Amino acid sequence: MWNERCGREIAGIDMRVTKTNYLVFCVGLMALAAVNVAGADSMRCGKWVVSEATPVDELLTKCGEPRSRDVSKDDVWATNVNGMRVKTGAVTTTERWIFQASSSALPMQVVIVDGKIVSLTRVDK
Repeated sequence: MWNERCGREIAGIDMRVTKTNYLVFCVGLMALAAVNVAGADSMRCGKWVVSEATPVDELLTKCGEPRSRDVSKDDVWATNVNGMRVKTGAVTTTERWIFQASSSALPMQVVIVDGKIVSLTRVDK
């Protein structure tokens, strides 16, 4: 059962907790959580939402083929013990896919590095 007023006085400050104060605190906490989720990189594909955690094959299943694809291969560089930059012999593959749900929707760019989604960003027209 909820005690209408519980708490005590600390350093001259009334530390009582009321049901109203508790509800205001909970609503504020939920609002902060919602802002954090809304700020995450994601995009809507029909009834689904895809994010950076979505596997590439699932992205294609949910969103279909992208409007355009750009693929580049870049050498991987490292610094040796002498401070010189040297090629490691490895190559990284970066793909930039553009999706557009409809003609009125803003296009979204999905960047995939070595088979993993690393970013989803809105493309300004």
